[in-house]
Amino acid sequence: MDIPFGEFLPDLSALGNPGATHAQNVVPHEGTYKQFPTLAVDSNALTAYARGAISSQDSSANVVMHAGDATKLYRYASGTWTDKSGATYTNATDDHWSFIKWGEYTIATNFADVIQIGPLDGGSNFSALGGSPPKARHIGIVRGFIVIGNLSTGVGRVQWSGQEQETSWGTNPATQADFQDLVGDGGRIQAVTSGDVGLILMERSIWTMEYIGPPLVFRFTEVETELGTPAPRSVVRYGASVYYLSQSGFQRYDIGRGSVPIGDKKIDLWFLERVNKDDYYRLTGAVDVANAKIVWSYPNGASGPDELLIYDWKTGQWSYAVLNTELIFEGLSPGYTLDGLDAVNSSIDALPASLDSDLWKGGVLGLYGFDTAHKSGDFSGAALTARIETAEIASEDGSVMFCNGVRPLVQGSTATNTVYLASRNTLTSDHSYSSGVLQNSTTGEHDLRENSRYFRFRVDIAGGFDHAMGVRASIKTGGVR
Repeated sequence: MDIPFGEFLPDLSALGNPGATHAQNVVPHEGTYKQFPTLAVDSNALTAYARGAISSQDSSANVVMHAGDATKLYRYASGTWTDKSGATYTNATDDHWSFIKWGEYTIATNFADVIQIGPLDGGSNFSALGGSPPKARHIGIVRGFIVIGNLSTGVGRVQWSGQEQETSWGTNPATQADFQDLVGDGGRIQAVTSGDVGLILMERSIWTMEYIGPPLVFRFTEVETELGTPAPRSVVRYGASVYYLSQSGFQRYDIGRGSVPIGDKKIDLWFLERVNKDDYYRLTGAVDVANAKIVWSYPNGASGPDELLIYDWKTGQWSYAVLNTELIFEGLSPGYTLDGLDAVNSSIDALPASLDSDLWKGGVLGLYGFDTAHKSGDFSGAALTARIETAEIASEDGSVMFCNGVRPLVQGSTATNTVYLASRNTLTSDHSYSSGVLQNSTTGEHDLRENSRYFRFRVDIAGGFDHAMGVRASIKTGGVR
């Protein structure tokens, strides 16, 4: 009997589940699962845990990264985070840094301090943004305007700079700078997304922000009521879609069309029981463009984010990974310095491309993060040990089944599989697992002998693999007893 792992559907009953009941440390792929890598750090440490980060390119295509912790702002170059603070910052426990790239500058806001601006080239430290804008928790760019939300002047207020004028604030008809209070019972503004049409997510409401020109400048439309987000940094925009955690589960908002649930009857209940809701402020989301995934880092306990939830937007399938991180963000490969080229070849003449080549400039999109030692890197390390479990099976007539061997359907020459068999005789009983069984080197099977009415199969895969599809189990049915 071939039993495919199938789609990860922990919200459904284990018996008769059309998919997998467990999909840990793997990435969903059409019809299979692939391995999930660890974080490969390549930097020194920040002073404290990372509260925000951004990766961007300057006008010469050089990759620049900035990050912030409780008291400092940093710039990354050649594997080193360097303090570029313009002051000693005073983040509260639940504050974070929100960043945008603005021309040849990075602008950062954290609500506790005045908005900061610093050059991409690192020639000087961050300093207060001109024009005296109010303190803000969230920031974005819409049609050439800097847009800030959840302000010291109002948690439901949106304010924008002059068009292409970062130092023009207040109400200024000449530059079109102004503000808008979002009326209703939406609560606090939780996120401002950038784009041709801005999307503003509140706790219980969602608004669009469309440029219409003077005198109103922007048209604000409430497009969702009773839908919003309790987790500000769960909001991730990719193209014309915005992914976010609502109070009832995960949603995708498509610009011009509205929200659709993407986790309902799949992982929503499982996740909401798992996540530490008191620490929603530590939850972060990011796009993994290269792998067509949205990933959320979240706390399952009280010690910070320790798991990653993974969503494949092409297939609509999910998985998760157990990995401690401080935050995740969409990054760009930093490329090489002249000193770093020694890692490729000590001879310039022997390099595979000229020094003018884009090969050395980096700029490849990827998923990045910080580990719990406050060091950053990308997810390109060794594969985590995977754990995948099938649905629970039973014979059609309820008779006792006998299993005497299992062969994991796992591709990959480096994979080491350990198989566990879970069994029970009644649906009111807890299932019990056998000891883990390695492959019989003679038969290629995993030798298991068990009688029961209900079976499910778990496979742990160490050493990395290409595809994990399911198991082939040798099962016979016996009498009803």
